[in-house]
Amino acid sequence: MPSRCKLTEDVRVSRRSIREIGSVEGNLVVNEATVKPQPGQDAVSVSGVTECYDDCYFGSSLKTGELRGRDGRISVDGDLTAERLIKIRHGDLEVAGNLSSPKMDVGRRVSVRGDMTVDEAHVGGSLRVRGLSKATSLSVGGTFRAQSDAEVESIDVGGSVTIEGSTRGGVIDVGGTFNGEGPVEADKIDVGGSVKIGSEMDVAEIDVGGTVKVAGGRSGDRIKVGGSFRASEPLEFSLIDVGGTVRLSGGKGGDIEVGGSLKCEGDLKFEHIDVGGTVRIEGNASGRSIDVGGTARVSGDLELTETLSVGGRAEVGGGLRARRVHVGGRIEAEKVEAVEDIKTNTLLTKLGAVARSIEIGKRGEVEGPLVGETILIRDRARVEDVHGQRVTLRRGCRARNVYGATVVIEDGCRISGEVKYTERLEADRDVAFGVGPAKVEKLPEPPL
Repeated sequence: MPSRCKLTEDVRVSRRSIREIGSVEGNLVVNEATVKPQPGQDAVSVSGVTECYDDCYFGSSLKTGELRGRDGRISVDGDLTAERLIKIRHGDLEVAGNLSSPKMDVGRRVSVRGDMTVDEAHVGGSLRVRGLSKATSLSVGGTFRAQSDAEVESIDVGGSVTIEGSTRGGVIDVGGTFNGEGPVEADKIDVGGSVKIGSEMDVAEIDVGGTVKVAGGRSGDRIKVGGSFRASEPLEFSLIDVGGTVRLSGGKGGDIEVGGSLKCEGDLKFEHIDVGGTVRIEGNASGRSIDVGGTARVSGDLELTETLSVGGRAEVGGGLRARRVHVGGRIEAEKVEAVEDIKTNTLLTKLGAVARSIEIGKRGEVEGPLVGETILIRDRARVEDVHGQRVTLRRGCRARNVYGATVVIEDGCRISGEVKYTERLEADRDVAFGVGPAKVEKLPEPPL
């Protein structure tokens, strides 16, 4: 039969026995046995070290100076409080209630149904906590799963981390995957595989080798991702540096550098965008500069304080304003305004384009009026109305009306409308005029 006693010295519980214990003023050694509290008590109390061998079961809460074990599972059917240390070699720990200890070192697996409060924890295999997880430093070799909130200054996990509640911490370092289903607040997330944040985040730095999916929020320092990055809600950022693709739902911030493509569903404010492939913004966009290797599409207005540089095609649903506009292929916009120059091959606008200097490439095409100080139309290009101080049409060009202080028209050009100038006209012999050129005192006002 189980024995009942109040003990004041070291106690040993023999193998496969059941013993009722109230308190031990010393150490307790349990060898593959069951320990229960004395009647009327809800806990077993040990002032010294509780040492367990093989599988040991405590049928109540356990309060001890230290808990040590090896080669088995220690189960506590209640709260576990260790004043100094929990250390289990090659074993597991199961706690039905809350766990509290300054230090915890468990070789294999830890399961806590209540809250866990530790300063420093090391778990070789897996750690699972149903309640609040609170720690200064948490190191897990395999997986860490928190089914509620987690407040941990440093998380270092070799495999995967899942936090179903909110996350508050300093550095989160994970070899595989991190999944934060609630809000995440951290200084840095460093993950080798993938990151998923299901609610708003406030993370200074994100460094991920694979993919990142976030709901939105704020990143104050840098987002660096090897594969793809996606934000389903508006994002405030400082730097986004992604090797593959970026998908945003609107936002504002600093620089965006992408090796592949950038897509934004909503308005976007930024400093610089540098993308190797394509940019697509469903909304208005404003910033300092855009440099795109392929195509750029903005459904609303695009306003830049510096340069738009596109290797292929630029499409803007509203107006385009920039200091410089350089597009290798084609520009489509309601209106294009540049402080300095516009260089492109095909320029299609509803209201026209204006800049200090405009250059249209060989065999180019223009819809809408051109207005500038210096306008150069290269060989065999087709334009409509041209308004400038110095206008040059190279060989074989087609134009409707040309207005300028100085106008130069080379062989093979065809002007279907009128040519008016205030200073000088230089026209080769093989030029066809719809109406004879006229020198005037004042040119017609340009439409822009």
